Amino acid sequence: MKFKAIITLSCLLFLFSAFLPAEAQLRRPGFVTIEREDRSKSKLIPEKGAIYLDGMVADKVVVRISKTAPIYSTLSADRWMGNLLENQNAELLAVSEKAYRVRGKAKQGQVAGWVSKAAVTGLPESFEANLKHYYERYQVVEELIENHQVALGMTVDEVIASIGPPDKRSSKVDTEGRTDSLEYISYERVPQTAIGYDSFGHPVPVTQYVEVESGRVTIDLTNNTVSSIEESEGIDLANNAINVPMPVYLF
Repeated sequence: MKFKAIITLSCLLFLFSAFLPAEAQLRRPGFVTIEREDRSKSKLIPEKGAIYLDGMVADKVVVRISKTAPIYSTLSADRWMGNLLENQNAELLAVSEKAYRVRGKAKQGQVAGWVSKAAVTGLPESFEANLKHYYERYQVVEELIENHQVALGMTVDEVIASIGPPDKRSSKVDTEGRTDSLEYISYERVPQTAIGYDSFGHPVPVTQYVEVESGRVTIDLTNNTVSSIEESEGIDLANNAINVPMPVYLF
């Protein structure tokens, strides 16, 4: 009898552990992880007044080095790194009022540093003005994404980067343009107890957890920007205090 009691107890423990709840009882759509450069840990110290494209602009910006020019490690030109070779393409890394930071080829090999704007061509006249607006908008969106919030004016990619892929998605195209609807549903795991049976046929209480909808968010986007956000009680993803400026295009 004692041996039988021990076996029965072990079976109960197994059944109980099989229905233990997960650590979190509230499920929300998984967040999309976007890798961004952490400048606080980077060996490169960003210089004051400069706008760095790395991590902010998805595609490389290619410029043309029109003439041989000295390249320096800092904006203050305290260390000369060599001379960039003329008539070559280079990658634009950062922009300041005084100079461009580029990655290109010098006589000493591949280098990255600051060069006079007079030696760089291939950028439209509106590029720097557009970049400043792009950077200002980027900072606003970055804060929203870090806090997993959405706001009017965000694009569909920014919404997904902030709160993850939607549970449901629908689109409509008419004469006024394209409208997308993203729907996010959160669930709460609710315990339900039923009678089960162990390996000996003895009735035992078994707790199972079922998912019950606890909230819903519907985000409408017109021509790829958020035009309305509707939340049910219990969910707080919208930041109504911020209205994100319209997307800015560098070119």
